[in-house]
Amino acid sequence: MPDDVDLRARATVANALKCSLDAVAADASVASLPQWDSIGHVNIVLEIEAEIGRPLAPEEIAGIASVADVALLYAGRKASA
Repeated sequence: MPDDVDLRARATVANALKCSLDAVAADASVASLPQWDSIGHVNIVLEIEAEIGRPLAPEEIAGIASVADVALLYAGRKASA
């Protein structure tokens, strides 16, 4: 996966969770970021939808649990559910 996709995914998560980009590692996940709670998840979904210009399907939303999953969506592949 290209580095720019990873950076874009990290920036999306950082923006949605209102934290610095440095606080969001490439391997960050719901388990490693305390801000990634249910409201944080909704904010991440809204950021992704605004970025890609379409609503996410329920299975896509359920499959987002890490920065890598966001990167997969940006790369045009499904996040693992």
